[in-house]
Amino acid sequence: MSEYVLMTTTERYRTVTDHPHLEKVAEYEYHFFGKKMSTFTICKIADPDIRITIKGVKEVFPDNVIPLKVFPKSDTVEDIIKEIYELDLDEENKIVQVS
Repeated sequence: MSEYVLMTTTERYRTVTDHPHLEKVAEYEYHFFGKKMSTFTICKIADPDIRITIKGVKEVFPDNVIPLKVFPKSDTVEDIIKEIYELDLDEENKIVQVS
């Protein structure tokens, strides 16, 4: 059985998902009152012992390298998508699938 992880990128920081042990499955954007607030990327995990890099975008801070185990994971993509769509409340709180 495969395991999947949810990664989040905002205007403050970027979670690096380009990794040889991660395979991007889908990407969604969260829009709040017409402004993109975050991007959610669902990735299939090939190696659970990897570390994920988080880079500052608007704020200057050193790259942070975090073990994958601290990120939210699921056995199915559908469970993660369901969680993402909990933010899709109305026209002011919208989830848009990007890929």
